[in-house]
This record gives sequence, C-alpha cells and structure tokens, in this order.
Amino acid sequence: MRKFVFLLILSLPFFVFAQGNALNLDQSISIALENNASIKLASEKIKEANAAENQALSYFFPKIYSSSSYTRLDEESTMDMGGASMVLSDDEIYDYNLNLVQPIFHGGLIPAYKLQRENLKASQFSFEAVQNDLIMEVKKAYFAVLETEKIKEAAEESVEQVKAHLEIIEAYYGEGMASEVEVLRVKVALANAKHNLINADSALELAKSLFNSLLNRNLAEEVILEDTLCYKDYGVELASAVSAAINSRPEVKEMESKIKVSQSGASIARSSFFPQVSLIGNWDRVKGAELPIDEWKESWSAIVSVEMDIWDWGENFNEVRKANAQLEQAKSGFALLKNGVELEVRQSYFNLLSAKEKIKVRDEAAREADKNFKNTSLQFKEGLSTNADVLDAQVLLSQAKANYYQSLYEYNVAVAGIERAMGLKTIQNPAPEQSSVLD
Repeated sequence: MRKFVFLLILSLPFFVFAQGNALNLDQSISIALENNASIKLASEKIKEANAAENQALSYFFPKIYSSSSYTRLDEESTMDMGGASMVLSDDEIYDYNLNLVQPIFHGGLIPAYKLQRENLKASQFSFEAVQNDLIMEVKKAYFAVLETEKIKEAAEESVEQVKAHLEIIEAYYGEGMASEVEVLRVKVALANAKHNLINADSALELAKSLFNSLLNRNLAEEVILEDTLCYKDYGVELASAVSAAINSRPEVKEMESKIKVSQSGASIARSSFFPQVSLIGNWDRVKGAELPIDEWKESWSAIVSVEMDIWDWGENFNEVRKANAQLEQAKSGFALLKNGVELEVRQSYFNLLSAKEKIKVRDEAAREADKNFKNTSLQFKEGLSTNADVLDAQVLLSQAKANYYQSLYEYNVAVAGIERAMGLKTIQNPAPEQSSVLD
C-alpha cells in the first residue's frame, strides 16, 4: 500500500503537467487559423484584391509623364543664303518634356472601380468561408483524436478482460475442469483483442497526424487534448437554421458581391459606346533644334482630347452581349448556391437528429453489454455459463463501447456541421487590414 501511494505521488506532477498543457478546442482552432496554409493563401488573395481596388481608384487622378532625349546629328543643318551659310539647327539637340493627362469623362472608370471594390468584398467573404471550412476540419480532427483515444482505451480494457479470463480457464484446465480446446479458444480471442488494440493504436496515431497537419505542426508532435467528447443537447429548428444560413453564410454574401462584379462588368462594356474625354497638358524645353541654337526654348500646350469608336465591326456590341451573359450566369449560379445551402442545412439538421437518437440507443446498448459481461463472467465462475458465453459477452461489450464512442464523435461533428451550415460565427481571426491610396 505504501509503495502504491509513493508511486501515485511521483506520477502526480507529470499528470498535472500533462493536463495543464492539454489543448482545448478553442485553442486548437486559434492555432490552425494562425498557421494553416489555406488561411495564408486566402489572406494573400485579399491583399491582391485590395491592390486592384487601389489601382482602379488611381485612374481617376491625373498622371504625369516625363521624357528626355539627346540627338546627335552627323552635321549641323544649314541653309545657303546667297553665298552665305546660315545654321538652322545644331548637330546636338536636347529635349526635355513633361506631359499631364487628366481623365474628364471616361465612362468605364466608375464601374471599373465598383467592380474592384466588390471583388475585394468577395475576397473577404471567401476568406471567411475558408475559415469556416478550416474550423470544421479542426473540430472533426479534434473529436476524431478523442474518439480513437477512447476506442484504444476500450481495446486495452478488452485485452485485460480476456487475459483475466484466460488465467481462469487455464486454472480450470489444470484442475481438469476445462478442455484444451477451451483454452485455445480463449487464446485466439486474446490474439484478436490484441489485433484490435494494434488497429486502434494505429488509428489514433493517424488521427493525431491529421490534427497536427491542420495546425501546421510537426506531424510527429505529441497531441494532448482536453476531453470534451460528450453529449450536450443542441436544439435548433429547421426553418430558423435555413434562414440563418441564407442571411449569414459567407458563400452567399460572396456570390452577391460577384453578381455586382458582373453588373459593373456590363457597365464597363456599355461605356465603349461613349466618348472618352481627357485634358492633356504639355511642357517642352528644347535646345539646338531651332534658332538660336545655343539657347533653351520653352513651350507649352493644353489639349482637350475626345476619342470615340465609330465603327468596329461589332466588337463593342458583342462585348456587351458577353458581359450580359456573364451577369445572367452569375444570377443563375446564385440561385443554385442558395438551393445548395438549404440542402446542406437540411442534411446537417437530419444528421444531428439521427446522431442524437444513435447516442441514446448505443448508450443503452453499452450499459446492457457491460451488465451482460459481468453477469456472464460471474455465472461462469459458478458453472452456470460456458466459456463461449463469456467470450461472446466480452466481444459484445467491446463492440458496444466502440459504437458508443463513435456515436459521440458523430454527434459532436453533427453539431459542428449544423453550425457551419448556418454560417454561425465561432473563433475567427480577422481578415487582413486593407489600405487605400487615399490613406
């Protein structure tokens, strides 16, 4: 007894340390959102869309261009004037030029900016959708680790139960109360139990590797999780779930933004039928091209430029047709998406109801199987049941426990599934901050 207490005291600090470092579900999600490559990819797409929006905004403002040139001729340009030679230009010509272009009316600028702005919103909603998908995968992996841990524990318990029964049957065999066949049958059952334990251990290691992969950690890193694999009643009505999904799912909002993108695209296409008006200013400083050739000469000009396509063999017309067709495709895709979202909600809802019922049934089955195994083992010792009865009862108990733990996993995943289907906000990292050329 003293030895047992001593060992318990020695093991207590390790137990406390292990429990203190156990990851809970929220922490696991936070780590995944911080480190997973899919989040980083979606984040970079937002930055790309933000840059495109700022680029579209910059087209409203004047642009200044500069050019300089140096020209070396083989000789000076001269003109004969009655025997006298007059130099018209030097053999070295210098030219400095500044140009300013300010759009006055470009019909496509405003819709082009709106297009990029909505494209940025679509990228942000896509980022949220990627987050929700990752959160769902982390939850599944988290509960899978807990499930396989419990199944492994049940397999270990099964091995110990068969070992204990083997000791009894061997004792009976030594006293001539059991045949060798009975002993061999128990040994086979023990081998099967060990085989199930090996499979359970392999499944646990695979589940841990998948969990580490989602968190972008070393696949071999130790995984210690807070045990939350239990039943907590989750109530939701189907109609409210569908309504929440249509109003909250980032995929729906993303598609709404994409429709606006297509509308802006159609406006851009129609703008090709209108003139493009610009103000152009020019300043020029030249030396050597005109008399006097040794002095700098400055000049400037202001131009109002109007450009308009007169005839293009239907190019602009067909561009408008193409943009309108893309808009109709986006609207049809939006209708399909809403139907798909509703179907997903309904599927998740019925999965949740089914998982609830399975837990009740399998919990009762596990209790009955445990009671049956204990009674059968006791009856065997009293000679009221056979060796085969004990082995059958033990297999039933092992399977019932595995089924119960599986039903707990399915229920918790079903809860996560209905939450994701409804678009409920859980732990999420914010989208990257956006910048503007006006900042």
